[in-house]
Amino acid sequence: MSKKKKSNKKKTIKTDNTQKPKTKVSNKTTVTSIQNSFWVNKQLHLILIFFLSCGLYINTLNHQYAVDDSIVILRNQFTKKGISGMKGIWGEDTFTGFFGSKRNLVAGGRYRPLSLATFAIELQLFGTVIKDQNGNPILDAEGDINYQGKPFISHFVNILLYALLCIIIYLMLLQMFNPKQEQNNLKGYFIALAGALLYVTHPIHTEAIANIKGRDEIMVLLGSVLAVYWVLKAVAKPQKAMLYYFGAVLAFIFSIFSKENAVTFLVIIPASLYFFTNSSIKKIALVTLPFLIVVGIFWFGIRAPILGEAASITGGENAPATELMNDPFLKIENNRYVPFTFEERFSTVLYTWLEYIKLLVYPHPLTNDYYPKHIRTDMDLIPNFQMGKVIFSILLHLLMGVLMVLGTLKKKPFAFFILFYLATFSVVSNLIFSIGSNMAERFMFLPSVGFSALCAMGLYELIFRTRKSKGIEKAIKTPAYILAFVCILYSIKTYARNYAWYDDYVLFTTDIVNSPHSAKLNNAVSGVLQDKAIKTANQIQKKGLLEEALEKSIIATNLHPTYNNAWLLRGNANVMLGNMAELEGSQKSNPDAKNTLYLKALKHFDAGIVAYKEVTRLRPDHPDVKRNFTVVYRDRGKLLGQRLNKLDESIASIEKSLTYSIKDFESFRLLGVAYGMKGIFLQQRSQAQLGVQSHYKAINYFEQALEMNPKSVPILFNLEMAYRHLGDIAKVEQYNSMWKAIEPDYNPQAQ
Repeated sequence: MSKKKKSNKKKTIKTDNTQKPKTKVSNKTTVTSIQNSFWVNKQLHLILIFFLSCGLYINTLNHQYAVDDSIVILRNQFTKKGISGMKGIWGEDTFTGFFGSKRNLVAGGRYRPLSLATFAIELQLFGTVIKDQNGNPILDAEGDINYQGKPFISHFVNILLYALLCIIIYLMLLQMFNPKQEQNNLKGYFIALAGALLYVTHPIHTEAIANIKGRDEIMVLLGSVLAVYWVLKAVAKPQKAMLYYFGAVLAFIFSIFSKENAVTFLVIIPASLYFFTNSSIKKIALVTLPFLIVVGIFWFGIRAPILGEAASITGGENAPATELMNDPFLKIENNRYVPFTFEERFSTVLYTWLEYIKLLVYPHPLTNDYYPKHIRTDMDLIPNFQMGKVIFSILLHLLMGVLMVLGTLKKKPFAFFILFYLATFSVVSNLIFSIGSNMAERFMFLPSVGFSALCAMGLYELIFRTRKSKGIEKAIKTPAYILAFVCILYSIKTYARNYAWYDDYVLFTTDIVNSPHSAKLNNAVSGVLQDKAIKTANQIQKKGLLEEALEKSIIATNLHPTYNNAWLLRGNANVMLGNMAELEGSQKSNPDAKNTLYLKALKHFDAGIVAYKEVTRLRPDHPDVKRNFTVVYRDRGKLLGQRLNKLDESIASIEKSLTYSIKDFESFRLLGVAYGMKGIFLQQRSQAQLGVQSHYKAINYFEQALEMNPKSVPILFNLEMAYRHLGDIAKVEQYNSMWKAIEPDYNPQAQ
């Protein structure tokens, strides 16, 4: 018996010793049972990430250009030149190619030449030369050929860059949590895979990938993450350290020339060494020094001289105009815009911070526009420090700060990713300086790396806490199901959201449902509806589009009373509706119906004039208003004379049109007709002298029209009629022979 007991005791001791390494609670998980499974297969992970990244955005390949693509491609004088435009791309503010000399529309200026350079190269290699009707290249003011791009190519490049970025994020996370690439290190592989998949599928990224202009976001993060990855590889592979360090610096240069946000990685790069390596503070400082030098050269040696005064973010003479579209922290008091109070400004900022986190967790609804009046509380008030959401935001971000500090002291990885989120978010948070918008989904493109990694670490924590009781294979099931469920939902939302980015019309008319109080989006919807109406032949559909466009422009001007572009579109919609009402009236047989529609048209023309006057009050130098005034006064005069038989009012309106455009053929023609009709009327009333004077005025206007178009048969015919009423037979025969030589079968009644 004693021997048997002794034997059992020894057996028990042996079992305890052999099991101890497997059941010890440790942050480093070593599990042999999954060594050959999918969860630790790097190659399969990379394949999955690549094809999922591409697959989610494959439906953007047939999309057109949208929103800010005009700034960087369609209407950018530098990128349209192809390679010839590189001097302007690298030597000017990023917005100069679109706005010309008017660069100073956003505080601090923009210098992001690398993404623009890729667009120029695409246009050079894959674009088509812009030609005239005869097939000859149309040269710009500097004598350079211009190219028309192919959006398919640009979308394709964006997808490939995004797929590469997601792969690098996976490799960076894997390097952080599994520096030796141990095949049975479940923790490292799971966090890297889960973090990358959550990032790949997150719908908040659609703006950056589906909108071509978002390439600067992809490129800045690609270069920055690659720099972090190679810095970590340099420590793990001492024999290749210099090569990796050199590559990291090049990647960082690539990043900062893509977008200035890369500067935040001056914090993230040394932090990654602190949290994920055993490097000393001295070594970390030495490694960080080259990146600091790059930023110094870029910021003060290149960017500042190129941008000049526009580089300042402190205001002064360089500050953009005080305008709601430039500064979301304005409100109306006594019919003018004044800045928010300190409480209003920072409460609004904190309110948006919580909205960002909400979109990271629950990305719905999404919109391309978060401009003023979209960001409102549930009570449609400017946020304040007493509001629940603002208080919660304060507490949440304070908690994040405390956890980051405590975790940093203990070198806990979660603290690094909180730091990653806060650091990359800081430059777009509106805390340091106003970025010109309350918020935007693309601003989460960098911070969401931190969010995705934190979520992945949380999922792994579920495995870690249950692996002892359930066994590793069962412990991984629940987190895997959660990961798959979230990624599937995110993927569905991402794929569906991509369709909204097809073009301006689809995007704006889709997002107005989610941003009904955005002045900018209401204005944009009005614009695309008017563009579509112009191209629509069906008169009923055309009228419906214009009425909706007018409604949206009115909403925009009500939300933002000094929005000059919205007033311009409001005027345009009224003028087009006026012309439609006049046309509809001309097709009616009932005199009362005719007159009702003609009076409706007159109201639209008058409303258009009021809108254009508001544009000139807000922006006297607006380039489009003079031409628009010419058209509305001319069309109004035509309506008054031809439809309402108010000749004097007609003449006054058309002559008013010529004060805005001294050479307008149609105005000259209409004035000739109006004065001719008046001359006939005066002659019929036995006011012969006044009638003769009126006919000579008609001749004067017809002759001015003839100077613009010497072969205009209607003008030649009208001159014949004017001289006929004056009894000048020689002139009658002269003009009769002239128009018959051009068009002998001309029938004035058919005009």
